[in-house]
Amino acid sequence: MKATEYTYAVACIRSNEVRLLTSQELNGILGAGTFEEAARRLNDRGYEIAGRDYAPALEKKLEGAWQLVSSLLPDRSQFDSILVENDFQNLKAALKAFLCDKDPGALVFSPSVWDPALIADAVVKNDNDKLPEPLRHAHRSAYRILTQTRFAQLADSVVDRAAMEWSIKLAEKADHPVMEEIARTRAACADIKILYRCVKTGKAKSFVERCVCDCGAFDKAETIRAAGEGMESLFTFLAHTDYAGAAEALKESPAAFEKWCDDRLLSLLRSAKTDIDGIAPLAAYWFAVQNEVRNVRIILSAKCNGMPDETVRGRVRELYV
Repeated sequence: MKATEYTYAVACIRSNEVRLLTSQELNGILGAGTFEEAARRLNDRGYEIAGRDYAPALEKKLEGAWQLVSSLLPDRSQFDSILVENDFQNLKAALKAFLCDKDPGALVFSPSVWDPALIADAVVKNDNDKLPEPLRHAHRSAYRILTQTRFAQLADSVVDRAAMEWSIKLAEKADHPVMEEIARTRAACADIKILYRCVKTGKAKSFVERCVCDCGAFDKAETIRAAGEGMESLFTFLAHTDYAGAAEALKESPAAFEKWCDDRLLSLLRSAKTDIDGIAPLAAYWFAVQNEVRNVRIILSAKCNGMPDETVRGRVRELYV
């Protein structure tokens, strides 16, 4: 697809970026004395928060952003590398609901590449061929693990690894360097999180090898070897890669690491500000809205629970604008 086919879409996204919260506005919301004052400031910027049940307003914000982005995409498949992770989450939800004889409807993630009902139906019937091709191997492996060993953690990790691998494959098909960088950055962060948790819980090497994907940011075998020698060895290995900051963040806390990952992705997406054609600005806007909503959720939750502003400030992510 020619990049110029995105010219109109990019122009529309640029006009909507002015509606995103600025850092100054977010700081004002964080500094609000009460939940009600924070909600009022957010409502002045387009949110529709009614009472302390703010979740519906945040979901509506995300739905509106996706409706805008999806309506502007000349070729929706170019976004598959970003959305496919939700399809794998829906696969996990369907498997667990099936084995527990529950309805997976409440666990559905959206937006997704494929209809969650299609995935749930294939899982219920244990008909692997009815699943989209990217999900088939993960379904077979996870189903076997869950039915034979009930090792839910391993099943989840196998599906998560497949999600990252397919995200990279689909990003390569999108034929835009930013989309591939997004996929590889997210996969690298996921690998580091898995390795950290495996070291903390003393998981066997065989478990780790099944959970870590080849993200391309560092050598998979060398990273697993380093993790096998302990946490300090893992941190030392990461210190000599582009993800040295991840090790420093993990030394502080897992929450600090999550924030570091989100901020790194946002830094990458800011390069899209100079694009006038192509899919990158649409991807950047979609992640920017998700990031904004994540920050708003953190702040409102803190206001509801009486957490001090300084504690919350350390968890708030950078903003796109």
